[in-house]
Amino acid sequence: MNKVVSITSKPRIERVIYLPDIHVPVEDKETMAAVEAYMADHHWDEIIYGGDFLNMDSISSHNENNLRAIAATSIYDEAKAGNVMLNRHERITPTCIRRTFLTGNHENRIERYINANPQLRGLIEVDKLLKLEKRGYKYVPFWEKGKTHRVGKAVFIHGEYTNAHHAAATVGAYGTNVFYGHTHDIQSHSKTTKGNNKTKIGQSLGCLLAYSQEYMRGTPSKWQQGFGVFWFLPDGFFNYMPVHIFNHRFVSPEGKLYDGKELYRETRRVA
Repeated sequence: MNKVVSITSKPRIERVIYLPDIHVPVEDKETMAAVEAYMADHHWDEIIYGGDFLNMDSISSHNENNLRAIAATSIYDEAKAGNVMLNRHERITPTCIRRTFLTGNHENRIERYINANPQLRGLIEVDKLLKLEKRGYKYVPFWEKGKTHRVGKAVFIHGEYTNAHHAAATVGAYGTNVFYGHTHDIQSHSKTTKGNNKTKIGQSLGCLLAYSQEYMRGTPSKWQQGFGVFWFLPDGFFNYMPVHIFNHRFVSPEGKLYDGKELYRETRRVA
């Protein structure tokens, strides 16, 4: 009698991308051209905007005595640029199942502005400016309320520590696998506990804004452009890769080169 062998299907793997600190409208446009080309090449179960998606320089307290620096911009202009980018991301990733938006300290500039001008309440909150409810995004007010976003055995936040060992501080405080932006650099720290499969990772994933910000004044910085790609198994365990971006280009986890300078020139020619 022949033995019956059961054939089990392969477990479904969820693919997630985390985009840190884009800072529209001062994002690095050439770098974003490469990232967006990579996004368009793959199906995503979830896209996570990790906070500081908007820069909100137009209402920054840092510019209270430097109004000339923001004379050419406004809340409307910054929100319009943000909506243009979200529209483009939705167009190039039509099969994406979930989209999540965390707030960072730059989005919190809006809340501080409303606190000083309460007559604007209900009009200029970030979820309203970017039409997040209408878009069907999950809105996670991390900076205002400390809300986090969990996928499997990983927690995603904007970030809060900025010292030299912020990855260790973050995983120590959260006690779980935690991924974030905020610091604009890429740093990792593993926290070990007794038992198998219990190592916890704290990982910052870089930024996507241009390095040449006026306030940096050419000083050395630890900034590193990058983003994170994750593959989740049904039991919540996962693998991930921090993708470092150098000179607006990177080699993807799949081994393909994405050159943002070339891609951006091409989009400009088409436009």
